[in-house]
Amino acid sequence: MASRFRDNPSKQIVREKWDTPVLKYLYDIYKVRYRYMGLPGVDLLDVKLWKNMIDEVIAFEPPDQGSDERASIIQLRRNMKLLGVPGIAYWGSFEEVVIRREDYEGQKYSQDKVVNLYNLDFCDEIASRIRTRKSGEKVWRFEAIRQVLRDHVECYKNTGGPNWFILMLTIRNQIDAKKIRQFLRSQLLAEAKEFKEKCEVQKPLPQDGSLTRSYAWAIKTFLFNFLCQKFANPNISALFFPQVLYTGTTISSPMLHWLILCRIAPQEAHAPEIFPDPYLACSSVSVKNNVQLVWAAQTGENVGGPQPPDSVRWLTDFGGEFLSGLSGAGQSRS
Repeated sequence: MASRFRDNPSKQIVREKWDTPVLKYLYDIYKVRYRYMGLPGVDLLDVKLWKNMIDEVIAFEPPDQGSDERASIIQLRRNMKLLGVPGIAYWGSFEEVVIRREDYEGQKYSQDKVVNLYNLDFCDEIASRIRTRKSGEKVWRFEAIRQVLRDHVECYKNTGGPNWFILMLTIRNQIDAKKIRQFLRSQLLAEAKEFKEKCEVQKPLPQDGSLTRSYAWAIKTFLFNFLCQKFANPNISALFFPQVLYTGTTISSPMLHWLILCRIAPQEAHAPEIFPDPYLACSSVSVKNNVQLVWAAQTGENVGGPQPPDSVRWLTDFGGEFLSGLSGAGQSRS
């Protein structure tokens, strides 16, 4: 059975012109090598592109829905072997394996070495239900992200290693109106609350229906608020890069991609730091004509700069103080 993910030109632009330059900058300047954990798909497109910078891969592949539910996990493991990259592939959804601590074959899951590159490339909405073996359909994605952050900090405390990691998160630019209204109703950080109120004046949320594209401001507000709250405990500082909008395999697949450089704050720090400040009003970036990245200010955002978007320039412009606090950057994770 073929992989359910089909690559497309817009995704390639995001991968090659937005993510890769940052990974390569850290690799070249800080002698970084990556321990990759995520959902690379059976074709391992990200891993192939970054192979010379990767020491190990931890992959997840859910059961197929056809007659042979193990087809994709078998193909993924075969392709990992052919590529010659050490690692492990868990059979089961990322969410269920991380939460239940084992996959459908009984392989135990734990983070025994620090991961410094998480690529959580989801094809659906951030609040989508996932199929589980024993519990039916569950909204477990939020808890899985929380668990990964807890695991990471605990592993860092126990084993040492780099005090930083990269988090990539890709979701569909779509959500139910009632659901996002509920998410944005309370417990918002000051920046998120201010941004939400400004955007609601410009582009009010409807009472119901499925929201896409022009309501990216709502998903951005919620996701930023959610991540910052989870970073606060266990004290993780973060440099947020501009949100990237692109179209997936079909015109009906609007997607959002986030790139975040995270750093475990010192124990003496009273609270983590978030860069840049403020972040939500920073312009988003979009893939234009499947060939280039351009500034694409969404509702509530400021107009982008005069120069084309450049992820490395963003890193050096807003991450100088952040980069100075990185430790263990040259350590291989093999």
